[in-house]
Amino acid sequence: IAHEREVKGQVRLQFSDVSGKQCIVQRSMVATQKAKKIETRTLDGVITRRNAAGEKQSINSKCADLDKEMITYLGVAKPVLENVIFCHQEDSNWPLSEGKTLKEKFDAIFASTRYVKALENIRKLKQDQDGTLKMHKQDLQYLKLHKDKAAQLEENLKELEGRLAASMQSVEDIKIKLDPIEEKLDQIAKRSNEIYKVQTEITKLQSEKKQIDKNAKEIQESIENEFQGSDEALRRELAEFQDRVRERNETLKEYEGHQAELSQQLSKYNKEKSALLVEVGRLEHEAEGHAENIEKRDSFIRQYAEEYQFEGFERSDITDEKYKSFLENIRSKLDALINDTKCLKADYERKEDDLQKKMDELRDTKTKLEQNEKIKRDMVVCKISQSNV
Repeated sequence: IAHEREVKGQVRLQFSDVSGKQCIVQRSMVATQKAKKIETRTLDGVITRRNAAGEKQSINSKCADLDKEMITYLGVAKPVLENVIFCHQEDSNWPLSEGKTLKEKFDAIFASTRYVKALENIRKLKQDQDGTLKMHKQDLQYLKLHKDKAAQLEENLKELEGRLAASMQSVEDIKIKLDPIEEKLDQIAKRSNEIYKVQTEITKLQSEKKQIDKNAKEIQESIENEFQGSDEALRRELAEFQDRVRERNETLKEYEGHQAELSQQLSKYNKEKSALLVEVGRLEHEAEGHAENIEKRDSFIRQYAEEYQFEGFERSDITDEKYKSFLENIRSKLDALINDTKCLKADYERKEDDLQKKMDELRDTKTKLEQNEKIKRDMVVCKISQSNV
């Protein structure tokens, strides 16, 4: 038309972007006459904007994709630009086209595919997060049970310590009570030996008295010859014999009185001995109870030592040193369980916060997509209304 081999052209558009700032987009092109056809190619394009200070800022097509920049500045998708805002007059009747084509147009305008895909991603992410949350809840429940068990273990440990202290104190009290009882029993045993000796002596004297009486009777019966001495000598012999008999009777009475006294003491000591034996029986019963408590304690220690893999408590006797070692091990295990529980709880709380943030972000994204869809729908409806008019 211009009778030129090469013709250059330029198109400019001034508009307001989504933030209300003025923008100017400029596209340049050149048409070259070839032998059989005209070849058209696009030159550099430029977008010019004014910043907050009123200064111009430009960006050309070498630095950015102008099509994408226009979509960003206008705040609408490419299908909206092509099919609604900058729709060519020849293509403006596309709302009356066939169902399949119409559906493709509307899907492109409303970004239905992206919206459905985003919803599907949100649904999958929610399912994954729900599964993770469920797993964390199970872990928390397990940790809670573990914590409760640790608390029960600590309570049992305190009870054991209290029972052991009470048992040890009971043993000390029993020892303190047994010492005077043993001394008393020793005294009773010594006194019993003395009484036995006296009783033996009394029995011996009684036997001697009987023998003397028997001998005297036999002698009296066997006397064939009367005493040939004077009466004075007989009286003297008789007085001496009576003195001996009286002395023996006095000695016998003394021993009998001593025997009665010793019998009373023996009865008293027997009563004390019976009371002491009852006390000893009671103390032995307490000692047996203490031994049972020790056996239960040892069984408890072996059970938890096997459960928590404490070495050195399998079959050997539980001495005081091993008991102290068990207490140290169980306290260390308890502290470790508490620390692990705290760390896991903090980790789960952090993960739960992260999940909540992701859910909030996805919810915001969903809201934005719904708002964009509504805006696009309103624009399409408006454009269709204008086309019909």
